Amino acid sequence: MEEEKTRAASALLERAQAQVSEPKRTKLGEFADFIRWSFSKLEMRKFFRWFGQFIGNYPIPSLIAFGIMISLIGFAFPMNLRDRVRDGYTPTNSKAYQESKRLREFSGLTGDPMMTSVMLRARDKSSMIDPDNLMDAVRLLQHVKENISVSSEGKERNRFSDFCGHHCRQNDVVDYFALEMVKLRAGELSLFKSNLTYPMAMLMGQKVHLERNFYGVQTSFNENRTYTNIDYCELILLTFTADIQRPEEEEIVARWELAVSDFASKRSKDENVEMLVIGAEIVDLEMNKDSQRMTPYFAIGFAGAAVFIFISAWFSLFLYGRLSPEFRGCGMVTANMLLPVFVCVVPAMAILTTFGIYGLLGLRINSLMLIMPFLIMGIGVNDSFLVVHHWLRERTTLTRSELLGFVFEDVGPSITMTTLTNVISFAVGAAAPTAEIALFCAGSAIAMGLAYIYTLIFFGALLAFYSAPEGSPEPKKSRRQQQVGNFFDKLLLWYAKLLQNNIFRTVFLLIWIGFIVGGVVGCTTITSKLETEKILPHETPIRMPNRIIEEQIWPEYYPVIIMVHRPFDVADKALNTEFMELVDEFEGLEGSRGANSTILWLRNYKEYFDFVAAGNEKDIFGDSDEDAAEIQKGQYDNSQIQGFLESPITRHFRGMMVVDHDASPPVRKFSFVVAYRNHTTWDDRIRIQEEWRTICERHPNLNATIWNVNGMFVDQMQSLKTLAAESIVATLAAMVVVTFIFIQKPVPVAVAVLSIGSIAIGTIGYIAIWKLDLDPVTICAILISIGMSVDFTAHISMYFVNCPRGRDGMPPSALDRLVHSIGSIFWPAIQGNASTLICVLPLVALNNYIPLVFVKTLTLVVIIGTAHGLLLIPMFLSLLPSSMLEWDLLSSRKPSSTDTADRSTVGRELQLLGVSAVGSKSAEEPLLLTPATPGDV
Repeated sequence: MEEEKTRAASALLERAQAQVSEPKRTKLGEFADFIRWSFSKLEMRKFFRWFGQFIGNYPIPSLIAFGIMISLIGFAFPMNLRDRVRDGYTPTNSKAYQESKRLREFSGLTGDPMMTSVMLRARDKSSMIDPDNLMDAVRLLQHVKENISVSSEGKERNRFSDFCGHHCRQNDVVDYFALEMVKLRAGELSLFKSNLTYPMAMLMGQKVHLERNFYGVQTSFNENRTYTNIDYCELILLTFTADIQRPEEEEIVARWELAVSDFASKRSKDENVEMLVIGAEIVDLEMNKDSQRMTPYFAIGFAGAAVFIFISAWFSLFLYGRLSPEFRGCGMVTANMLLPVFVCVVPAMAILTTFGIYGLLGLRINSLMLIMPFLIMGIGVNDSFLVVHHWLRERTTLTRSELLGFVFEDVGPSITMTTLTNVISFAVGAAAPTAEIALFCAGSAIAMGLAYIYTLIFFGALLAFYSAPEGSPEPKKSRRQQQVGNFFDKLLLWYAKLLQNNIFRTVFLLIWIGFIVGGVVGCTTITSKLETEKILPHETPIRMPNRIIEEQIWPEYYPVIIMVHRPFDVADKALNTEFMELVDEFEGLEGSRGANSTILWLRNYKEYFDFVAAGNEKDIFGDSDEDAAEIQKGQYDNSQIQGFLESPITRHFRGMMVVDHDASPPVRKFSFVVAYRNHTTWDDRIRIQEEWRTICERHPNLNATIWNVNGMFVDQMQSLKTLAAESIVATLAAMVVVTFIFIQKPVPVAVAVLSIGSIAIGTIGYIAIWKLDLDPVTICAILISIGMSVDFTAHISMYFVNCPRGRDGMPPSALDRLVHSIGSIFWPAIQGNASTLICVLPLVALNNYIPLVFVKTLTLVVIIGTAHGLLLIPMFLSLLPSSMLEWDLLSSRKPSSTDTADRSTVGRELQLLGVSAVGSKSAEEPLLLTPATPGDV
């Protein structure tokens, strides 16, 4: 036996001596060697061996550091749970963001107008202009305006009138309509002839628009009812718009909107008029409430994963003899029973610490962030599984520091690479100009990084405590354990030979080609679409009002606000002509409701001007106008602007005009509204929005911009493919760099990178085939899939390339490499992948869109990634000669089939033989054999 050790050690020394006996290099070769040496330091094998020994020698300080880090959990509660569905998924550099900024500048606001929509309809399907229903609508309008209030610091009651700005009388048309309807039905005469025709009514001598408030209208001519042409009205819409003058008002308005929603939900079912409410804050609240419903599902997933971890960990302990009677005397059985517990503790602490960091920084937690625990719990245990697997394979006769050093040397570079790639993939998403995606990706990146750190300093320290004392006997396996172990050894050898079978290779290659073709087809057919209906919870009460808006209100009345950011002189004919050309272009687009539905102050002002010129203003309102006699009909100027904005019929234009009566001209800037119909799909809305922007660009002199309620969503859909492509390319580029730094062999790196691309193509393509659209949620899931794909490719590639030579010193064969690499990662990979799926699968029962996207994506990436990691990559690498696998691009010498691993690997093999190598790295000083001492390498 001793002779065999001596011969093996001599062979190893000859190989090591050959490495340091290389011929002199050229200057270029020396430079290349220096670069290679620099990169070799980045493998960090020696660093991780030292770090493992440090943790093994000083576990208490490591646990203290862990305790300090998890103390941040105290900042996690209470969580600031809040979503921003309206603008949180739109890139901050999009046109819609710029248009919203111009709108705020136009109105002098600090935030976008907050709009709350209240829909009123009869439960018995009767017409909303029936007397009882109409008066109920008026009473509800007044109640919402006057009686619903919320308290704030320094003020007990904040009503709508406190923050409505120029929009306080936005719904007065309903009041006026109801008042005139009651009079006309009773046969009373109004001061001026009123005509309640739809869509343009005549109230108090002025034209008013009914189509903004009355929907599902059926009209006909009735000789017995000449005052209106309306036969039936299905729905009345009341819109409450708040101007955010100060940042703190946003919170007040949000609570007021929720108070309106609460009032509507508590109304008796016996009331015939049904009240439906929806607004941005209500949507955000419902999204977050639904996300909080995931807590029991997380508990189920966590429990299922924990049970699996316990079973699989105990199986590993059994297989490696760690439950043998010899270990009971030193308490190892009791200690090993706790290992599965600590495997679960690592990701759980990482999740809670991440929430603590968000709380400390004052960041909010959105719905996507509440998906993060499922991901981290499933993915974060992978490193621990790999550490445990290698820990169990090491000899128990080593000291604790030596054992942990060897474990970290084996797994440290591998788990560092996979963690780094996961963190980078999330960091790419965190850098995206979309707030909701950035919050989720940043949190996931932090949690992944913390899980990695905790694995090293917490789990590693516990392994140091629970390792057998120095000099403990090697565990003796029972007959049953030996039988099970032999069975798995034979199974592993059979599997490795199967991967070398040409028939199996051919069949699998054909399957893989079909898989790629399907993935490419799916990638080319995936559509960019973000629909509120899709992301809303199934059981939320706002699904109905959202459906009404999308299916009834927008198809009938789809408005756009056009803002003109320049002074406007009514008397300037050239400017008037150019402006009316702009208006005509908007009104001439497909689906326009025409000039009668356009809300344009200039047209009403000219009617008012002519009205005053005829002397009617004084008769109606009793105002004295000394200049009225000098006004001539048809010759317009700015003289009546002030009176126009004070008229009870036209004062609602105050919110659409910025006027300075001391300036000339007084109208400094203004806006108007053009309405459209029949834009029922998002494709229609995207097209019309681009046409609006094009019209504004054709009239630079007017400095016009548009704003539409769906502008953010339209730009989200238009930017999704670009955002996805940029994120994917950036992530893949980072994967290439990181993989090359750690593996350093061009051919295995190329195989790993191509496999990452294959997994990404398959995941994205089959997501599309699985009826998922490209939206912000799927982009997050795709980033996860790319990051996770490295887990399946990197481990197998590293272990395949770094396969040790046999004791005879000969290079490993392809079969040796297959057995070594698959044997090193197969069981940890199965454990990690199974725990990931077990943790997320309970979300299927929730049956909501966002959780289902992650479940489908993770299922795909686990299945596809496992097939690549355990089948495709080892099969392909086994076809390559050793010289290609070991070729180093940065080396100045040609690859050789007799090249060996680095000197640290040789030293490790010598130590396992019970000897140590010492000597100089120069060619002149030989390496010598000495008896091994603890820690020698």
